[in-house]
Amino acid sequence: MNLSFLRILLYATLLPLTASAADKDPYSMFPQPSENQQRYIIEVPKQDNEANYRLQLFIGKEQVVDCNRHLLFGKIERRELKGWGYHYYVVSDLRNGAQTLMQCPQPPQKRFVSMQSDLLRYNSRLGTVIYIPKGYEVRYRIWKTQETLQPAQVH
Repeated sequence: MNLSFLRILLYATLLPLTASAADKDPYSMFPQPSENQQRYIIEVPKQDNEANYRLQLFIGKEQVVDCNRHLLFGKIERRELKGWGYHYYVVSDLRNGAQTLMQCPQPPQKRFVSMQSDLLRYNSRLGTVIYIPKGYEVRYRIWKTQETLQPAQVH
C-alpha cells in the first residue's frame, strides 16, 4: 500500500471518533480555565448577513460607585487555538481605571463597572470564548451596520 492510501484510511477511521466527541461538547478543544480564571462562551443567533454585525465585550463587576463614569483598565489578548484555526480571548491585568470628576449630589449606588473591547467578529457558528479573572463577569452588546453604504464627499 502506498503512503497516501494509508493516510486516507487513517483519516476516514478517526473522523467519526472526532466528530462524535465534538457533537457532545463543541468547545472541548479549547483549554480549560486556570485556577484563577473562569471561561465564558457567548453564542449569538444566526443572522442573514453576519458581516453586518459585530460583538462588543464588557468585562467588569458590580461596584458601589458615585455618579461619575468609572472604567476598568486591563488587557484583552486574542489567542489562536493551535491546529484548529479558531481564536479565543484572554483578559488579564484588570484594575480600577479612569473616572470623571463631577460633584455627585446623590449617594453611591451599585453599578456595573467595566472595560470594553474593540468590536469583534460576529460568528453564530461557534461561540466567542473568553477567559477572565475570577470575580468578574462578561456582558456584551451586538452592533449592526446599515445595509446601504453612504457616499463620501470630495473636498
